[in-house]
Amino acid sequence: MMDGMNNSWGMGYGYGWIIGLIVLVVFIWLLVKVVNKNKK
Repeated sequence: MMDGMNNSWGMGYGYGWIIGLIVLVVFIWLLVKVVNKNKK
């Protein structure tokens, strides 16, 4: 019945990697921000 909901992101159109990439970029940005704050 719910054939489009079987993959991890629930999309099935190849957009899951975009979400993963955005999460990774945000995580790296926050990490750099914290490290820079600690250096000041």
